[in-house]
Amino acid sequence: MTRRLRFHADALADLARQVAWLERHAEPSWLDRFQHDLARVMELLRAYPSSGAVLARQNNLVLRRVPLPSTPYLVWYAYDPRRAEHDIWIVRIFHSSQRRPVPVMSRWVPTIGSQR
Repeated sequence: MTRRLRFHADALADLARQVAWLERHAEPSWLDRFQHDLARVMELLRAYPSSGAVLARQNNLVLRRVPLPSTPYLVWYAYDPRRAEHDIWIVRIFHSSQRRPVPVMSRWVPTIGSQR
């Protein structure tokens, strides 16, 4: 069974900010590479959800980080490795030099834990 991949509202906001920055400040090829990298990471996570480095754990949920392959961005995602029917949630998207907050799993737990 392949897990569905979903975007948390925080990740959607991050994505909009990253795209807007790239549109204003970078060559068009950077936006293309970013979008291509994100698509590749989404495929990777569907096939191998435990591929990223562990950032935090809470109960059965794991928060992991995976870098995009050719651009300096990181994707944080959370899922329950014991429940294959549960979705993988992309929860944040950061530039690698961007200051990142300490992960607070409780911010994403209600969304992720409410799946049936």
